[in-house]
Amino acid sequence: MMENTLRSLLKRGIRGTSSHLDVTTVFDNLDFRFTGLYASPIPNTIWQVAEHMYIWIKLKVDLFEGKPIVFPEGHGFGTTEAPASQDAWENFKVDYTSALIRMEEMVDTMDLQKQYPEWNNLTFAEIIGVMHNHNSYHAAQIVAMRRILGVWTRS
Repeated sequence: MMENTLRSLLKRGIRGTSSHLDVTTVFDNLDFRFTGLYASPIPNTIWQVAEHMYIWIKLKVDLFEGKPIVFPEGHGFGTTEAPASQDAWENFKVDYTSALIRMEEMVDTMDLQKQYPEWNNLTFAEIIGVMHNHNSYHAAQIVAMRRILGVWTRS
């Protein structure tokens, strides 16, 4: 019973629930031209933060699938300020959402207590919990950036 509750909690938290915004919605109705603008005082563009989020999600997917992982330099913030085109932006959103879906699928089948030496011996469940915090923090950061840029239409 408790394991099912924990799996449910972990799965719901991947995208965000309750007081946490669904991390896929921060990109809704956002023209790619705004993704490369700086929203002072935040030192990165929306694109750089979005790529950073994806890099760390994909890194965890690879880890859990048993693929070799290499931690990114500079915490995974890219040097490219914006996607090359609207198509590149749309493709990114598909890849990002696909990685989240893959993570949600893994929560149903993975050993929650398996430890990962590559990740300071944290368990699967702990790594997913860290990802919740990371996604929530950066989703809020993107909302703040969109508000500063005047392109956030939700309340």
